Formats: sequence, C-alpha cells, structure tokens
Amino acid sequence: MTTRATMVERLREASGPTRTVVLEAHCEGNDPEEKVHSVFGGGNYLATDDAFLFRVFADDGEMWIDQLGGRFWSVHSSMPMRKINPFLHEKIERRRDLDWMWLPSGHLENLWPDAISNRVRTKFHGRDFLTEDDPAQDLTINLSGRGAERLLRHISNDEKYRSAVSFDSVQVALSDPDLGRINEGIDRMGRFAVSGDLEYHFQFVDTVVHRYARLVELCEARAIDWSPAGPDGGAIFSGNPIAIRFSRQVPDLEHFVASLFASRQPFRLWGVPQMSGDVATVEAVDLHVGHGLRLEIGMQWMRVYLDKGTCGNTVARLVSNLQHRFDSQLRFVDPELQAALEIRGEENTSPELLTDIQRPI
Repeated sequence: MTTRATMVERLREASGPTRTVVLEAHCEGNDPEEKVHSVFGGGNYLATDDAFLFRVFADDGEMWIDQLGGRFWSVHSSMPMRKINPFLHEKIERRRDLDWMWLPSGHLENLWPDAISNRVRTKFHGRDFLTEDDPAQDLTINLSGRGAERLLRHISNDEKYRSAVSFDSVQVALSDPDLGRINEGIDRMGRFAVSGDLEYHFQFVDTVVHRYARLVELCEARAIDWSPAGPDGGAIFSGNPIAIRFSRQVPDLEHFVASLFASRQPFRLWGVPQMSGDVATVEAVDLHVGHGLRLEIGMQWMRVYLDKGTCGNTVARLVSNLQHRFDSQLRFVDPELQAALEIRGEENTSPELLTDIQRPI
C-alpha cells in the first residue's frame, strides 16, 4: 500500500532537504489521474492508494504530485532543485493550463508572524523599463545572519533605492511546541526547501498557498461580466477594473508598453499598444493561458480588465514581475486587494491557523 505515510518515509530517508514546488493547474476534467496523465504521460507515473497523490518518475529520481490543494498542486521530492526545475519548466512552458506560483514581494517579506530571517535575497532587473541613469536599474542583494531583512528595510528607506528592493527569496527558522522545528527556504516562484519536521513543512506550504490563493481569487472576483437582465432583454454589468498605482513615474511609456507586451518571459503577454497622449490601451493575450485581457496604462498607473473566466494568476504574475523589474512599491488601489498583496496585520497568517488546515499523513 502506497500512501502519504509512504511519501513521508521516502522523503525522510533521503540525505538532503525536501524540496516542494507549487504549481497552479487548470487541467480539464475532474479525475485527478486524468490530469496527471495529461501532464506527465501514461508511462511516467504511478497512482497511490490516495486518490490525490501520484508518484512521477524523471530521469534523476521521483516526485510526488499532491493534488489535495485543488488548483494548486504541490510537487515534493528529495531531488536537487537544479534537476526538478528543468523537468517542471518543460511541462509548464509547453502547456496553457499550468503556471508557477508567482509570490508577490510582500508575501516573502511578511512570511510568518514574528519570524526572524537568517537569509534574504532581493533581485531587481529594471533594464527593460528604466533608463540607464537610474541609480537602481539593476540591484541584487544577498544577506545572511539573524534579522537580515532589517538591513534591507534600511536600504529601502533611501529614496534612490526604495522602488528596487523586492524580496526574491527568504530563509527562516521556525519552531512550534506541537509541530517541531524547520529551517525553511522559499523563493518567489513557489519553490521551497526544508530541513526538519516534514509535517510542519507541509502545513507551512499550505499556509503560503492559502494566502496566495486568496489574492488570485480576489482578482477573479473582480472580472468583468454581463448577465441577462430578464425576459425583456438587456444585461446587468458586474465587476470592475483592477487598478494599480506606481510609486515612480514611467520614464518612457511607449518603450514601457513595447517591453511589457513583447511576448517574452516572464510576463508572457502579447498585444499591440494604442497610444493616445500619456495613456496606452492594449487588447492583450496572456500567452500562458490563452485568455484575453484589456489594459490601460498611464505614466503612474495601470488598470487591468479581466474577462469572466480569466485566471487571476495572470494578475499575480504581472504584479510580481513588475515588482522585480519596475516598481517594488506598487500598490493596488482597492484596499482589499492591497491587504492580500502585502500580507500585513489581519491578513498575515497566525500559527493558530495551522490547526484549521491539518492534512492527513
């Protein structure tokens, strides 16, 4: 019998840390095995006695695909990330129903209540959107030591660098009297590495996914839709644009939109911008999921119009990558969306929430 307990035992037997990668999946069909078959092929996986857990085989080892999270799959393995990442990258890039989990900077900065980081990395590459004379066109900082993020906050208080300090990865040590201890590392594409108690790790991952899913679902709840008004005809409008305010001004709007909608990684957006003064309008296509969306972009703002049925992960990917390439301090105008973006105050998950998301082993 192969169960979750078998997975935990195999992962514990490995000499190195356990790696987990979270994917956002919109695979058609309701049967979990059909979804795994469509992504990994018929001869490359084995079902287990858990309907939502599968063993997938790669050239260098095995991975456990856990679909218990619904549209968010957790991929667990003892393989090094340098081998896991190319394998998953190939699957994601050739399909429209799979994507990475694009964590905003605030989700990493405020990773856990009262957690003190022991390693922090920021990455900012603004060459596609900023001028060469910008003081922080490219900024990479790697810090280690207790409370490393405090120095980053000090740097972010400098006006020259404020918009370029965006959290790329964080490592924290956590302890709980009931769950044990873990040393957990996570980056902004939903890739985790842990040493310590695996049950604690699984619940940690669930908590991070829960917060991210809330942001995605809030974006989808604002999608534009028309519904019939009644037998006499007409329609009722619902939804509203997702408005983003930049903390800095776009230096060259025409160049900005040309770079944003050039069909390149990591934005994966295509469209032909229409310029009208200081405003660009674009009927764009998300090349990753094949959905259309409309955007209006000004010198210090952006509005995103999602059609009903469009994946909210499109907005999360857009925002996360803008934070690392243009403005780490951008904000949603909608207070509820902004709270979900920052994970501050009541939106930050407390350790007590873990008791509500226990998962069977």
